[in-house]
Amino acid sequence: MSERIEKVNELLLHEIATLINREVKASGFLITVTYVKCASDLKHANVGISILPDNKTGSGLRAVRSINSLIHKELKKKLNLKYIPKLHFSFDDTEKNAAVIEDIIDQIKHEKK
Repeated sequence: MSERIEKVNELLLHEIATLINREVKASGFLITVTYVKCASDLKHANVGISILPDNKTGSGLRAVRSINSLIHKELKKKLNLKYIPKLHFSFDDTEKNAAVIEDIIDQIKHEKK
C-alpha cells in the first residue's frame, strides 16, 4: 500500500470518528472506528466499526449508515482531496475475537499451574 493511501486512511479514520461521535445519538452503546481502507483509486473505502455492547451491534450499525451521506458531505467540506471515497461501513469484531482468545489463553495458563 502506498504511503499516500495510508495517510488518507488515517486522515479519514480521524475525521469519520469525530463525525460519528458528534452526530450519532448513541444512548447505551459505544461506537469506535477501528480502520479505514481506501481503494487505490480513492473512489471507495471500507470502514470498520466496533460497537459495544455486542447486543447493540445492529442498531449502532444502522445509526452510522443512516448518516453516511452527512459524513460524506462533511468530509467534502473539510478535506482538500480530489475524491472523497464512497464509504462502506461494516462491523469489525476483531476486539471481540481477541477477548475470546485472551480468555482461552488465561484458562490454559490456569490449567497448567
